[in-house]
Parts: sequence; C-alpha cells; structure tokens
Amino acid sequence: MRRRAVLAGLAASGAMAAGPALAQFNLGSVIQGAAGLVGAYAAGEGDEIKMGETYYQPLLEKSGGAVSDRNAQEALRRFAQPLIAAADRKSLPWEITLVSSDQVNAWAMPGGKMAVNAALVRHCATPDELASVVAHEIGHVDKAHGMSQIRNQALLATVGGLGKEAIAAWIGGGGLGAQVLTALEGPLYSLVLSGYSRTNEFEADAHILTLFQRTGHDPAKADDFFRTLLRLYPQTASDTTSLFSTHPGTVDRIARIEAAAATARATSLSSSHPGWDELKRLYPTPKA
Repeated sequence: MRRRAVLAGLAASGAMAAGPALAQFNLGSVIQGAAGLVGAYAAGEGDEIKMGETYYQPLLEKSGGAVSDRNAQEALRRFAQPLIAAADRKSLPWEITLVSSDQVNAWAMPGGKMAVNAALVRHCATPDELASVVAHEIGHVDKAHGMSQIRNQALLATVGGLGKEAIAAWIGGGGLGAQVLTALEGPLYSLVLSGYSRTNEFEADAHILTLFQRTGHDPAKADDFFRTLLRLYPQTASDTTSLFSTHPGTVDRIARIEAAAATARATSLSSSHPGWDELKRLYPTPKA
C-alpha cells in the first residue's frame, strides 16, 4: 500500500506540474521526483548487501580477475583488516580482493565490497600510502555513496524504459528484484570504475583522516599516495580511473587533505601493518 501511495502521489504531482496538455506518463519525472522525495524510500543495508553479493564477482572479472596467489590475497586482507575494523558500518560483510591489473586503481561498491589492483600495490612505497587508498574506499561504503549515486538522474538516464519502471517501483518502496539488479548493472559498473561525484570523492578523502586517527596512522601521510598519483598521472593526462580524474583534480584533493591533516588530532596509537612485507615481496615498488 505504501508503494502504491508513493507512486500514485508522484504521478499525480508530475501530472499537475506538466498541465492537462501532457497526456503521456513522464517516467523520468517520476524517478527525479522519487529521488528528491524526502523519506519516500531509504534503502536499507539489505539492499546494499544484495547489490554487493550480486555484482562483486562479475565486476572483479571485468577488472582483470582476482590474483590467483592465495598468499597475496591473504596479505592484502590482513593489511586491510585494522582499517575495516575501524569502519563506521560494522554490520556489512566487508571483503577486499587483489585484482590482476596493470592499471593503478582501486574501487568500492555497495555492501562493503572493495578491490585493489596489483599495479597500485606495486606503486605504494609505504604502508601509509596503501592504507590511505583502502581508507578512501572504505569511506565510499561508510558514506553509502553508491546508493546515493544510484538515485542520481544522470545515472538513471542510461537505464532503459522497463528498467526505469522497475527502479521507480523500487524507490517507491518495492523490493530489490532481479529486474532492478539487471537494469542497474551497467550503470553501476561504470560508476564504480570511473569514480563517484566530486562531493563524494572529497568526502571519501576526508574519511582517510578519520580512519587514520582510529588506527594510529600518521595524518601527515594521508596525502602521500595522491602525490604518487600526480606523478603517474600529471594534471594534463587524459586517463581517468575511480581514484584519478580531473573532477576533482589531484592537486585540489592534496590541498584539502593537507589542510585537514594540519588540524587533525594526533593519536597515541601505534599502527600495525600486517601483510605489508609479504605484499612488497610480491610487488616491489619500482625505483624512481
């Protein structure tokens, strides 16, 4: 009944806004209205977890496939565990995978599912650099950026008609069914691999400092990997990944992280780096 009432209200408000001359049902307006209707539908963790479980393995394959070395996978899991333990959302089934890819990238999707490319591990010269990347990706999940972006009109614009109808029903209070998952697969993959919104990226960057304070990492080193990114991908480069893009620019991100780190409260915790030595044995950092 709640779902019917929400959709009926959206359709009615859309009709009043368009005027009597508009006879055709405007599904785009319904989705836009649903996205902006406060309290109409707040996806619970169950939907996020279901998305993560559905999309994670296919996206790992699209990204290059999981590294077959079990020791490498276990080393990354052990390294990430203290940061995951410090995350805000304790109830998520967190998971991190080392991906066989030459692209310097990492990504996170709804439900606590993350991936780090082997090339990125290779270019991390210190444990703080890798920790900042993992903390950044945890930030996307802690802040539910994937779910907020799914409701974004720009993402939904790439979905076909039947898919939009299913998504409108889901936003209106319906269940997260197979049709919604199918409709969102392509747009979500593109979002995860190419990067979230400018605001989302800044929020995830700020979360690095939060997790650094909780785990004993030095806030002054929170921007170190972004300096590495700037060296690998100069501001004039046209490459775009979920970690590097011109929106926001890397220089701007470094400045913001530095400003926040300057006022961050130092902790007396001593950070540990389990798995780091094994990762560097397998993926040594090239000399400058």
